Amino acid sequence: MPPMRFDGTLGAMFISEILIVLCYGIATMQAYTYFRRSRSDHPVVKTSIFLLWILDGLHLFLFLHTMYGYFVSNFMNPVALTECPWSLAVDMAIGDLSELIMNVIFAHRIYKLSGGFWPALAVIIIPSLVSFAGALAITVLALKVPPFAAFRERYAWIWFATFSLQAFTDCAITAALSIILANCRTGFQRTNSLLRFLVAYSTCTCAFTSSLAIASVITYSTMPNSFVFFSIAALVPKLLLNSLLALLNSRDMLRNSYAGQVASIHVSRLEVLFASDSTHKFPDTQGKDCTDGRVERAVTANALRNDLADRCGDREPHAVRFATI
Repeated sequence: MPPMRFDGTLGAMFISEILIVLCYGIATMQAYTYFRRSRSDHPVVKTSIFLLWILDGLHLFLFLHTMYGYFVSNFMNPVALTECPWSLAVDMAIGDLSELIMNVIFAHRIYKLSGGFWPALAVIIIPSLVSFAGALAITVLALKVPPFAAFRERYAWIWFATFSLQAFTDCAITAALSIILANCRTGFQRTNSLLRFLVAYSTCTCAFTSSLAIASVITYSTMPNSFVFFSIAALVPKLLLNSLLALLNSRDMLRNSYAGQVASIHVSRLEVLFASDSTHKFPDTQGKDCTDGRVERAVTANALRNDLADRCGDREPHAVRFATI
């Protein structure tokens, strides 16, 4: 009799658990850094981050409980691998709840940056709520129908719909941020550099998390008798939380790179920015020669930012406001 192989079941869970523990450790370090540095944040934001960290720990505990049941309580009992334990079923809802909270945080920021454009809010919130409802349905049905085969035969479409919506939501958030930030380009090189950084960061995060959600759908369809599909799905909320905390903790660096710098602006850019104001007075150049087509002025980025903000009806460009999420 050939030996039994557990590479696609226990092996997949073991690898996923290593990555989950690693992500939780990084998230804990980032959460500590956030609460130490971000004392001026709104209490709602701070409470949301604390709740996300608690949910992240609960998510880890439930996954560990599942592994203990398979590896220890049911050691040498392969039949146990055919049923879904309660901790794994609940773990699905906890993970999707974390994703819902993070999507709401990003949706609120997008709503403010877009000037109250409610369709941008709806295209993120509605799929997130439907996806969370799907995760709750998976939890309840998995508790009622523990065998994986029976669940897959009756309710596989719920898994496909839930994780497809998660991938769609990630892409919608990235598309909305990219469009809004791309439309905020100015004549200031440092502002544009900050915008490019934020767009690239959002795109990379979406590409990774949405790829994992799609991979979970594909593996559930092509490898139904393995645990690869939920081992991949368990990583999505961990990566989203780490990406959110990394962005929050990088705000000081982004603001410092934007403020207090000497600006070098081409004349053509200045004509576009200040064409509507013929009475604009530039700071004294102390007799510098400007015949070479460029104006080199010792003007801080803060002064230029306030001047542009006065014209745009806002005290701070979108890139900096996004960095203060």
